[in-house]
Amino acid sequence: MKKKKRGAILISLMLIFALCIGGVFFAATHYLGKINRVGDIEPIPAEEEFFDTDDADPSLEVVDPDSIIWDNAATRNDEDLINILLVGQDKRPGQGRQRSDSMILCSFNPETNRLSMISFLRDLYVQIPGYSDNRLNAAYVFGGFPLLKSALNTNFGVTVDGCVEVDFNGFKNVIDTIGGVDIELTEAEAKIIGDGAKAGKSHLDGEHALMYARIRKIDSDFGRTERQRNVLNAVFSRLKNSSVSELLGLVDTVLPMITTDMTNVQITSLAVKYAPALVDLKISTYHVPANGSYKNAMVRGMAVLVPDLAKVKEAIFEDYLPLD
Repeated sequence: MKKKKRGAILISLMLIFALCIGGVFFAATHYLGKINRVGDIEPIPAEEEFFDTDDADPSLEVVDPDSIIWDNAATRNDEDLINILLVGQDKRPGQGRQRSDSMILCSFNPETNRLSMISFLRDLYVQIPGYSDNRLNAAYVFGGFPLLKSALNTNFGVTVDGCVEVDFNGFKNVIDTIGGVDIELTEAEAKIIGDGAKAGKSHLDGEHALMYARIRKIDSDFGRTERQRNVLNAVFSRLKNSSVSELLGLVDTVLPMITTDMTNVQITSLAVKYAPALVDLKISTYHVPANGSYKNAMVRGMAVLVPDLAKVKEAIFEDYLPLD
C-alpha cells in the first residue's frame, strides 16, 4: 500500500508540474502572440542605395571616401553577454521601413547583474555590408534588423542577440501605459517641451517624453541620445516598483506596440532566467563614438561622424560592455 501511495503521490506531482508548465506555455503563447514579428526582410538592391545629403558646411573637412581606412581587427568575445538592440524608427503612419532614429544596445551580464545602455549615433559613417559606406541609420532602411546587426558587428565587433523596435506612436503609447516617467529637465529642455514644464524633476506623459527624447537643437545628437537613455532609465525605475498584476497588465497592452526578430522560445527563456534579477539591476550609460574617437567631416555630401574604429572598439570592450 505504501508503494502504491508513493506512486500515486509521484504521479500527482508530475501532473501538477505538467499543468504548471502547460500554464506557463499557454500564458507565454497568449502574451507573446501579441508581438509584431518582422517576417521576411526585402532588402533594397545595392544599385538602389542612396545618400541623404546635407547643405555644404564650410567648417567641415571634405573627406574622400576612398581615403578612409577601416580597422577591422578582431575584438574580445562577448558571447557571455545578452545583447538586445532597441531601435526607434523614424516612421510615420502609412510609411514603410525608414531610417533608425535611435539605436541603443542593452548589454546585460547575468553573472554581475550589470546592464550597459550604449547609444550608437545615427550619423556615424560606417561600412554597410553589401553596400557603399554610409550613415549607420541607412543600414536599417536598406536591410532591416539583419543588416543593422551585421553593420554593428562589422564595424564595432558587438554581437546582437535580438532586436526590439518601436515607432513614434508606439513609444508614446508605451510611456502612457506605464503612467508616464519622471525626468530631470534643464531650463532649455523645459522651454522646448512647453505646456507648463519647468526645470527640475518633471512628470512627462508619452507625448512630452517623446518631445524630450527628440530634442536636438539646444545641443547636439550626443545630447539627444543621452535624453533617450534618461527615458529608458526612468522606465526601468518605474517598472521595478510595479506589482506582478500591474506588470502583466502592462505587458498585455505594450506588446502589440513593438516589433521583434526574436522567437517566443528566446523571449520566454530570457524572461524566466533573468527577469528576477532586474529588481537590483546596476545600469551604466554610454555613447558611441566617445569624445576624441571621431572627426566631423563631409563625406559623399553628408555631414557625418567618421569614427576611429580602433579607439571606439577599445572603449566598447574595455569600458562600456559589462564583461567583468
